[in-house]
Amino acid sequence: MFLCVLILGCCKITNAETVSQLLFSTEKSREEFAVEVTDILGKNWRTWQDNVRIDNIDVEGAQGFLFPGDLGREVLNLSDMMKSFDRTNKSQEYIVCVKAVLGALEYGMRSWQRGYSHKNIPFPRGASCTFTMPPCNNVPIAVESGKSLGDKNMTERDLYSYMLYRVPKNERYARGLLKSSAKAMSECFREWKETCFITGILAFGGIAPQPAPMGTGPGPVRGAKGKNGKLTGPYFNVLLMRERMLGYFDEQ
Repeated sequence: MFLCVLILGCCKITNAETVSQLLFSTEKSREEFAVEVTDILGKNWRTWQDNVRIDNIDVEGAQGFLFPGDLGREVLNLSDMMKSFDRTNKSQEYIVCVKAVLGALEYGMRSWQRGYSHKNIPFPRGASCTFTMPPCNNVPIAVESGKSLGDKNMTERDLYSYMLYRVPKNERYARGLLKSSAKAMSECFREWKETCFITGILAFGGIAPQPAPMGTGPGPVRGAKGKNGKLTGPYFNVLLMRERMLGYFDEQ
């Protein structure tokens, strides 16, 4: 009797391990995961990008300065992203993997956004003014031309590290899929920065030289301020991320 119980118990353990190891073991399951994760990412990214506002820009001469924290208002939030996730008939392991990918995005993008700065946003009219700088918008400039203290957190290595420590260690297919997700996300983020632009910052004010004969103007403005900038251009390319997620998995 004891032997039968022991055998049955061993069978249950073996079956449980088999089920666990089958997570993302089929091409269909990986495709479904890639579609679901990127759909959620894309929807929330659009909302985030459309609502970002760039304020508190200092303009000195023809240069505008964006400091860490000025890329404000909206942030990507894991709780908000998970609201659109349908948990019906999803295993706990599957849910954990979804949260791992989206959580890595939240963590990486928060660090990047809060640390982003730019030392040369062009305001040509600020180079030659008298008395003050009249209202003008910046020349559009790619997000990639700035930099962030949080750039590191959107690299493949850091994204994968975040994901890896949040999923069961024995999920070998899941580890492979998360690694490919991290690589695809990092690459698509870098390409987004190259195609998205900082635009519409309205700057004015400050002090510029008086015109002759009382002054030496026109000349560069000092202390002008800019506000209400935005990010314009393509959104994060989720279709490309999806394709790369699956392609990189197959290459492993």
